[in-house]
Amino acid sequence: MKIRMNPPKYKLQPLRIPSGWEVSYNTLIELDPSTLSIEDEEKWGKFTEDLLQITHSRYHLLLDVGWYPEGDPEGCYGLELIKDFDWGNPLVDFETKQKDELVKKIELLLWQAGSGEFN
Repeated sequence: MKIRMNPPKYKLQPLRIPSGWEVSYNTLIELDPSTLSIEDEEKWGKFTEDLLQITHSRYHLLLDVGWYPEGDPEGCYGLELIKDFDWGNPLVDFETKQKDELVKKIELLLWQAGSGEFN
């Protein structure tokens, strides 16, 4: 029996995640919003409010990434670093339209927070 595997249309964005972090969900793809036109409705549908959530149980931290407003070409990535589920007072609140800038910020925060910098 042959098993056919269809590769995903869009690959997940590679991220360097240090030990201690657990991925709750990840739909952050390599697709760069700066390369899309407003007419790319199917592609804009991939930009949701629930792109990435990573937790660190030792430090009670949660890193959350989404696109706001969801599916809107005029929107941007939003990133929050939350401690003790206190969503009203994020340790970090960051916005950008640039995917590369977002990836750098995610990787830096995961390293800093995993090293105890936000305790």
